[in-house]
Amino acid sequence: MALRINYNFQADFTHANLLRTEYNMNKSLERLATGYRINRAADDAAGLYIADQLKTYVVSLEQGTRNAADGVSIAQIAQGSLAEVYNILNDIKAKTIQAANDSNDDTARQQIQQDINSLVDTISKIFKDTEFNGVNLFSSGTVVSFTIHYGGRTNQELKITGDKAGATAGTSATRASSVVIGDTTYTIDVTSQTKANASVSTVDALIKAVDNLAAKFGSYQIELEKIINNNNTQRVNVSEAESRIRNVDFAKEMSEFTRNQILMQSGTAMLAQANQLPQLVLQLLR
Repeated sequence: MALRINYNFQADFTHANLLRTEYNMNKSLERLATGYRINRAADDAAGLYIADQLKTYVVSLEQGTRNAADGVSIAQIAQGSLAEVYNILNDIKAKTIQAANDSNDDTARQQIQQDINSLVDTISKIFKDTEFNGVNLFSSGTVVSFTIHYGGRTNQELKITGDKAGATAGTSATRASSVVIGDTTYTIDVTSQTKANASVSTVDALIKAVDNLAAKFGSYQIELEKIINNNNTQRVNVSEAESRIRNVDFAKEMSEFTRNQILMQSGTAMLAQANQLPQLVLQLLR
């Protein structure tokens, strides 16, 4: 057995391994304390890049889902207003049938026309006052549209496009009222039996036009709700993928920490033993 006092290989080797064990134990402590396997790029450069990209996509999906939910709100508000218009048109339909009956004279028909004018004025107010975040949903002059950016990538958009919608109430009992849906103007005039009879079919066509417009907004709502469901599914799966990369497996890391803790204790004990080896030289000097 070679004995040297100027260099203790066993002590140096043991110390080097002890430092390595201490480094690994500190790493385990850091991971257990933060819950992350990757706390800096040096831990796993490629893993950090992938995890950050996945996290960014999750954040984007969450905002896209909120955008789509706003689109659903737009569609619901429009449908709610059109449902009220539909109810009013049913009242107008009843009045046109009433005016078409020859038991009424022109004076009575003028009173009915006045009632219809008031109802059309209400429709006009509904179209003018229906809005989302300060933006009107209906206009008799131009078609209003909303671009909904529902996804986390470029060009993931859906355009909600309504149609022209407005109404003008007659200014007196002898003046007809009109409602505009799309490019068609529906005039409601019950000041004579002939005009009242014609207005019955006009109101029928108007009700169909309002229902078609409501159905259009309903289709947008259905599409956006499907998109929201898909976004939520993607968000959950992408979050899980990011978690597998970034987060620590506590069971595995605790086992590693316990292993390093034991190695630290045994390494310290062995370093003490290795430091005693050079003292054997003294036995030769006696």
